[in-house]
Amino acid sequence: MNRTSWLLLTALLFALLPISQAQFPANNEWEFGWDTEVEPSYDLALDGGKWKIEDTLVFFVDNPRINDLSLTITVEFDNEVDFIDTTYEESITVGSQSNETFTIELSTSDADEVRSHSPSERITMVVTAEESTAGTPGSSKEIDANLNVPRHHNLVPEVSLVASSVDAGTWIEETLLLNNMGNSVDAASKIEADVRNCPLLEIEGLEEGENVQIQPTGVDGNQPTEVQFRIAPSTAHPTKTCEVVLIVTSEGNGLERSVSWTIEVDESGGSQDSNTGDTGSSSSNSGSNSDSSSALPTLGGQTLIILLGFVALFHRKRLDVH
Repeated sequence: MNRTSWLLLTALLFALLPISQAQFPANNEWEFGWDTEVEPSYDLALDGGKWKIEDTLVFFVDNPRINDLSLTITVEFDNEVDFIDTTYEESITVGSQSNETFTIELSTSDADEVRSHSPSERITMVVTAEESTAGTPGSSKEIDANLNVPRHHNLVPEVSLVASSVDAGTWIEETLLLNNMGNSVDAASKIEADVRNCPLLEIEGLEEGENVQIQPTGVDGNQPTEVQFRIAPSTAHPTKTCEVVLIVTSEGNGLERSVSWTIEVDESGGSQDSNTGDTGSSSSNSGSNSDSSSALPTLGGQTLIILLGFVALFHRKRLDVH
């Protein structure tokens, strides 16, 4: 009987042994990692209109132990990045045999700093979790993430006007400004002119501004790209108010943006405001007109015939006398 009881007790202990091992695992190391997918890098949520970043990254802690796990969290940036603010719990507690997630909120307040940061420069964020046991430091673990400020393209055309009118048969020169208000290099893949209601008005020279690299305007002292163009009405152009629209296509995102204005064309000439800027004669009208520009009096046809008649009569009388 005693032998039978002993065998039953031994069998019972062997049956309970796996359960005990499950309750007290040999490897009771806690795990620390990203719940957010950050490999190979992570693009931050960017509002390109306001140049503002608002995003949240999530990490997890897995605690297989039978007691709670207390950790101290620190977040740092390897690069000299001071425009991203972080909000997170510096002290966390993970319950026994549980897996919990925690958040790191990222935000910015300086729009100029966000825009001036090159998208090609990655931001490395390092998160450290250090175990605290009875107020004394314990083991620590570290995770990191490569963060990117996304590229945002915003090519804005602007016209710097020096004239409000032009005479038919002449031309004036104006300037188109291409402002790169994005955060990476851009270019105008196409620049087109749409002249409304004035088919005899030509816009010349815009192609010189196409496919020219434009650095972000206002960043590191970069200035807008200037494109000189001509407004040239033909000699047959009537007096009229014309609307001109310039359409610029961004190479970066393919979006079109435009700028428009009106200009007065005078068919008679001589009415252009002398204070509005330089003008030049077109190649088709490079000579001056002596009839319109001479200050001497002119003789009409009838007056000239009468004068010739008097000369002929005087000459005949002299012949008769002789």
